[in-house]
Amino acid sequence: MRSARVRALRLSSSKMPGFDRIGDDEVSVRKNGVAVVSASCLGFIGILLGASLVVTFPTLMRQFAVPLTVVQWLSAGYYLAATITMSTTAYLMKRMALRRLFLMAGVLFIPGCLLSAVAPSFSVLLVGGLLCAVATGLATPLMYQVVFAVIPQTEFGKYNGIVTMIKSFGPAFGPAYGGLLAYWLSWRVLFLGVLPLLALALVAGMRTLPATRPVVKETAKFNWGGLLFFGGLLVTLSLAINQVGTHFHDLTSAWLFLLGAVVCGGLLTVNLRHSSRQYLNFGLLRRPVVALRAACFFGLQFVNLSLVFVIPLYAEVVLHYNSLLAGFLLLPGAVLGALLSPLAGRLYDVRGGFFTLMLASVLLFSGTVLYCGLFRWLNVGLIIGIYVIFRLGYTFGFGNIITDAGKYVPQNERGGVSSLFNVFQQYAGTIGNNVAASIEAALEACGVTSTVALLRGGQWDLLLLVVMTAVIMLLVGISRRFTKAPANREE
Repeated sequence: MRSARVRALRLSSSKMPGFDRIGDDEVSVRKNGVAVVSASCLGFIGILLGASLVVTFPTLMRQFAVPLTVVQWLSAGYYLAATITMSTTAYLMKRMALRRLFLMAGVLFIPGCLLSAVAPSFSVLLVGGLLCAVATGLATPLMYQVVFAVIPQTEFGKYNGIVTMIKSFGPAFGPAYGGLLAYWLSWRVLFLGVLPLLALALVAGMRTLPATRPVVKETAKFNWGGLLFFGGLLVTLSLAINQVGTHFHDLTSAWLFLLGAVVCGGLLTVNLRHSSRQYLNFGLLRRPVVALRAACFFGLQFVNLSLVFVIPLYAEVVLHYNSLLAGFLLLPGAVLGALLSPLAGRLYDVRGGFFTLMLASVLLFSGTVLYCGLFRWLNVGLIIGIYVIFRLGYTFGFGNIITDAGKYVPQNERGGVSSLFNVFQQYAGTIGNNVAASIEAALEACGVTSTVALLRGGQWDLLLLVVMTAVIMLLVGISRRFTKAPANREE
């Protein structure tokens, strides 16, 4: 029996093109599981830091004397830098061992955390946060790529559920982690608190991460022009949205940044069509299912990170809760959702993509409708209860969207799907923060107080989220007609 199991493991490993799979016995199987968890913990650290910053905004605004439209760049800039970094990982994973990328990401966290912890000014804090964001940009795509590289396809749902559970603990614990440390100690400690887990993840990952080197190394050169134009597109578009709030009565600068975004987008399109150098594989979006899943994934992340931005600030500014309570409001729903992630992956394996994703979109829509309709009457109980509903929808949708999209591309392109979708995820955070902050800043520019601006602007934000979750539900329905046999072999 044992020899048959070993032969089965060897056979499943040999069928994964593009990587040499290590591990033909039970010990190696267990090591692969530890490797998946170690890579996930590294991504968790980056997501935790990004999510924990929002509840510190009122404190940072007072300490560094900066407005919300400036301090929100600590979060929006974090997601933006992670997005641009992630756009390089599809190429890097074709040239470098996953273990080496893992080490690079882990080492980058150290100076970023230390610099942020001792920052004497907001600008220094922003630089430290951007270093952590670059590390996050390298680490996050590895979470799913390690699964694609070492786990048989029949267990993708199970292991992606585990990865999603660990990843979901980032936004789950982020606000509570930041609120707890900011209230009892200092916001600076939140950067130091992740270092022990970082050390543990590095040691475990370097000891157990398989030597999954590309069998055929990528020989094409990297498309630096594509990176420049894509980065320019993201930055100028983000600045255009930000300028709407900060210069509401004179939108000249916003229009100029928007023009810059159009120019960068045009140059990027020309570059990708004519350059033979490698960059993000946007060609994957020509597959209708992948394109629809990408749109759903972006919308899902936009809605989730917008809520993480709006609700804690509403609790602190409007309801006058302290940072500790504000940070813990989203914790019960987020923890429950994270714990149910493996179940969500299992449901996907049993019932398939359409049923699971439609269930997710219905729950997301219900949660945002309740938040929008009851926004002016929210209290602790309502915030927690509604977020449980919303977070269940997020849990059933998040990891399963990536898993489902990966089934409709060749196996050797699944790393490209992981990188592309993680780029959308991170940039959704940038746009979500910018839109929410810009709406509130525009209201303040009209002469209302910050409390009234957050009350009115928050409701407008939530109305936008209701529309986006309705669109997600519609896209899931449309995608059913395009779901044909998955691409299980290399093309």
